[in-house]
Amino acid sequence: MSPNSPEFSYFLEVLETFENLLHAETQAIAAKHLETIEDIIERKDENLKALLDAKERIGINPRSVAKADELVDQVLDLQEKNVESFRKLFEKQFKANQGNEAEEKPIERKLKKAYLTNEQTRQPGLGG
Repeated sequence: MSPNSPEFSYFLEVLETFENLLHAETQAIAAKHLETIEDIIERKDENLKALLDAKERIGINPRSVAKADELVDQVLDLQEKNVESFRKLFEKQFKANQGNEAEEKPIERKLKKAYLTNEQTRQPGLGG
């Protein structure tokens, strides 16, 4: 399929949407707004499904087209930076809240459970 086809244009559009979500995620991480981060992650998951579907439809390796190749590199770079930034934010939040379990917000508890093993998150008297 041609890089000028409507299918390829759609692929680029979905990829650009994913890039925009990554930029929004970068800002949410910098603002330490956990609810926004969670919302963006859900939107990224939905967009990623559409992106993979669009990639299947184009029938060519998007890396063979310079514009798409460059955009894929940008997306991968942003994703890597966001993962590292989120990890640092989470570690900082977790350390700040370590002695304040009663004040912990439900979303913080949910994120902590996602990153820690079951043994580390078990609470006495709850069957752990």
